[in-house]
Amino acid sequence: MRSVPDLENAMYQSLQGYPCVRLLNVTGELGCANPGRTKAIAPIQRFQDANSVQLSAPRTLLLPSSALVGFLKRLEEADGSSSSLEQQVAGLLIEYDNLSFPEVAGFSADSIFPQAEFAPYDTKSYQWNPTGSGIMYRRLNFPVFLLHKNSTDDVQALAAKNERVGFKYPLNVAEFNAVMRTTKAGTHTTESCLRENSCLPLGGYSVWSALPAMNVSSPTGKPIVLAIASMDSSSFFHDVAPGADSPLSGMLALLAAVDALAEMGGLETLKKQLVFLVLTGESFGYLGSRQFLAQLKSDSNFVMGLNATSIYQVLEVGSIGQAYDSTFYVHKQASAATTPTLQILNALKAAAVSLKDSTSKPQVKPASPSNPGIPPSSLMSFVHKDPTTAGVVLEEFDTIFKNKFYHSQYDDASNINVEVIASAASLVARALYMLASDNTADTTILKSIQVNVSLVEAMVGCLFHQEPGMTCELVKSLMTPSQGFTTHYVGVFQQEPSAIPDPYYIEDTSRFVWNFLADRTELNRKEWKKFSAQNEECTDACKNPEEVCVASTADHKGRCIVSTTRYVPAFSPRLGYESSGWQLLPLETGDTMGAADPVYTESFWSTIGLQVYLQESSWFDEMVLFLGVSITAFSFFAIICTKAVFQKRLKRA
Repeated sequence: MRSVPDLENAMYQSLQGYPCVRLLNVTGELGCANPGRTKAIAPIQRFQDANSVQLSAPRTLLLPSSALVGFLKRLEEADGSSSSLEQQVAGLLIEYDNLSFPEVAGFSADSIFPQAEFAPYDTKSYQWNPTGSGIMYRRLNFPVFLLHKNSTDDVQALAAKNERVGFKYPLNVAEFNAVMRTTKAGTHTTESCLRENSCLPLGGYSVWSALPAMNVSSPTGKPIVLAIASMDSSSFFHDVAPGADSPLSGMLALLAAVDALAEMGGLETLKKQLVFLVLTGESFGYLGSRQFLAQLKSDSNFVMGLNATSIYQVLEVGSIGQAYDSTFYVHKQASAATTPTLQILNALKAAAVSLKDSTSKPQVKPASPSNPGIPPSSLMSFVHKDPTTAGVVLEEFDTIFKNKFYHSQYDDASNINVEVIASAASLVARALYMLASDNTADTTILKSIQVNVSLVEAMVGCLFHQEPGMTCELVKSLMTPSQGFTTHYVGVFQQEPSAIPDPYYIEDTSRFVWNFLADRTELNRKEWKKFSAQNEECTDACKNPEEVCVASTADHKGRCIVSTTRYVPAFSPRLGYESSGWQLLPLETGDTMGAADPVYTESFWSTIGLQVYLQESSWFDEMVLFLGVSITAFSFFAIICTKAVFQKRLKRA
């Protein structure tokens, strides 16, 4: 060994995994963290199920994923024994698995009615999500990590060694470095942590785009058909929140529909204007949709060219990736305006009829009238603003979620079907065209709208697979990703909201959606004589304010195009940004969604780390210390005595 780092690498083994982190809201904390201001260290002990866990000394528990919910439930049902049990848990390691458990039973970290507090109806106990465990809302006073596959094998071997020696030292221990700044600062609510600058609000950037492009400085005044999807998900472990079916299958269908509609000519002659809105932050209090509506209300530059009164109909594309029987359900609120809402349903049915000769042969059915209202969706924000909003949510399910892995690490690419998403995209594209034509388009025109199945397949590979991931050709042709693989957790809002935000502060998924929509909704330059016939090259901005710079990457410059594609910030409307930073704003009178808003923030931290090593007993450490002190003392007195002898002899000489 030639250096201190070499020695450290020989002594300590860093583990690959995904932490559960600390979040805060207006009332307190949730998530996971070290209990104090120091690292948590304890021997590793493995258990096969939740009920077998019995501890008499601090331990790092190694559990299969199937035991996670049961173990946390034991701690939640706090009698004397479980309370003492929690005190002995230094940390929790969850083993990687291959869906052996979830394939049978299902697993969701969210509640049985996700975000029920925002529902525009009183039945808050309805079970939309039967596999919901609610563990993502728990506050745990110890760190929790989901291990990577390779690290799972390593830790299992270390736990087996501890078992063989009867937990007699030296033992293999895990060391958790998950100390949150909010713990150090003693700030345990959103208001206090923002005031002390120990956290940041959850949020990001949503994207909206118009087809055809609009002159935002002088809009045509056409009624708007607004198509919505969401791009963010969540899970107990935020770094593993793929959200493939819920909600990103809807986003893929909408993007593929935009791609198909962009190939159609004469869109500018249709009676209504198509606008597409892809939201982020919806998993944490419908941040994107609520902030979008707030920007509309204030007539801000983020939504220039739009206004709330122009939005005539809303079609939200929800979870559609598991509609294996090609049946899609249309959910609406009972208070919705009858005629325009019925037009949406009829447009979807007409689209399905036009696809009767296709392989998928999709069917459209109204959702059961026994449902309490619309399922958890962005449309809830619109209904709260105006109960008569003419809107529907297109879903793969009728009365309960079909996705049994909602908001979990298991909602990945294996949980969706490309052909089903392409079928939904065809349905959505043709229905939107029908609505834009005021339900006058004939079957011949609808049949000419063709979805590119290869595009859907490519997007699945880019957004949900490690390989190729965000280094896929589709993404690389539009942008330079900040990382090879992207999670779909919303993240935190790091800077003052801007209409032209720094790409460094925008999540890769949002950047991809913006570039994709801008590219696909580009206006033919020949139709606007005031623009030059050729696209100018660009790196970040264009000289003409009505143009945007698209497809600028590290490998090549972008091009200036005419497209009404804009970023709009997504953060809680209960927050405001001032020169001193983020602040919690007073609740506005009559703001029912604001009153229900938890206003989530995420704690700062220095480093979140996990490593294992062989540790001697405290008695051994004390003995080594005693011997070290003794040797030092003996050496000191030996030097003094030797020095005295030499001085005496030198004087005699």
